[in-house]
Amino acid sequence: MIQVYSEIGPLKKVMLHRPGNEIKRVHPFHLQEMLFEDTPLLEKAQEEHDTFSGILQHAGIEVVYQEDMFAQAMADENERALFIEEFLDRSNIPSIALRNCLAEYYRNLPLDEFVERIYTGILKSEFDGGDSLGAVTYLDDLFLVNPLPNSYFTRDSSINIADGVILSHMGKPYRQRELLLMKYIHRNAEEYRDNPTQDLYSMDLPYGIEGGDVLILSDKTVCIGCTERTQPGAIEFIAANLFRRGFEAVYAFEMERGRNAMHLDGMLTMIDRDTFLFNPFLSGNVNVYKLTPGPNGTKTQPMDSDWGKVLADAMGVSSVRLIPVGNGDEIQGLWEMWNLGGNVLTIAPGEVVGYDRNKITLDLLDKAGIKVHTFEGAELSRGRGGARCMSMPIVREKL
Repeated sequence: MIQVYSEIGPLKKVMLHRPGNEIKRVHPFHLQEMLFEDTPLLEKAQEEHDTFSGILQHAGIEVVYQEDMFAQAMADENERALFIEEFLDRSNIPSIALRNCLAEYYRNLPLDEFVERIYTGILKSEFDGGDSLGAVTYLDDLFLVNPLPNSYFTRDSSINIADGVILSHMGKPYRQRELLLMKYIHRNAEEYRDNPTQDLYSMDLPYGIEGGDVLILSDKTVCIGCTERTQPGAIEFIAANLFRRGFEAVYAFEMERGRNAMHLDGMLTMIDRDTFLFNPFLSGNVNVYKLTPGPNGTKTQPMDSDWGKVLADAMGVSSVRLIPVGNGDEIQGLWEMWNLGGNVLTIAPGEVVGYDRNKITLDLLDKAGIKVHTFEGAELSRGRGGARCMSMPIVREKL
């Protein structure tokens, strides 16, 4: 069951992915394409992630793991066969014969090894593809099947909203297969098998959408970043679908298209009923549009670029409280933005979880009366994500 109608309703159930051996596949000469800033140390990353998970469980939140749910979904041999075909279709295998060889290999693996191999990928040097042309050429390629090292950012590959899900269309090649794991989880994991979750998007559409760009302010209002990863066509389609489910407005924030403003949730996060963490360098400098129901699905209205005014309009209040990440300092402010100071997970109104490294922002939160649980993220942050990025709420209490 999915029940997510806000960013701040008390969190009851959440999905994480504990970093695994796929992290060891991050290659120092391929960091940019693999979307890492540096090579993380697996054992330390797991220790940090376990601390994060422990904070959530200590707060009474049920933690489920993507890898376990994916294994449940793949226990059915027919589902696994379908998944393998879709997975290889998106894996850029350079020959038919090699693809067939890989499909047979995946089909014959024990379930636990199959799940491991989906996450870790397959090095060209560790697989005998026979004498097909695809097996004996392109020897300078590192992988036959790329790993999924970014999977611990479970926020991006799908978006649980209301009682449905948006299966993401990931913008970067290394992440474009992650949504397939979520597709099969939402239709065949134990929790959803008897009542598969409805996808509010369509895999047939070409427009990108990623979960880090979607903020659910209430059961009536959603904010979506219009970014390098999330395109206008996706926002229009999803907005029209949300309007049919009772939502009244979607606010599109047109962000810089690049890694500096990768997702909206690195720039803006709701942490209390009227309080937001935000990037003070962007407010007033990006275009914001309000989408409402229209004769062709949606109509678009330009808004004031001041985020305080936009969010007050979205919340139906006279004003909101904005806390600037890094207090707007021209060096340390940008440092804390880069180090995910605004990417916190709200587990209840006025209570958040985030990295311990952003001291200025943590002090501002403390002075604002926000309760903060912190954990070390030296290794986890090398993939450019924080506590919100690493968590996908499944159930929140309604406000």
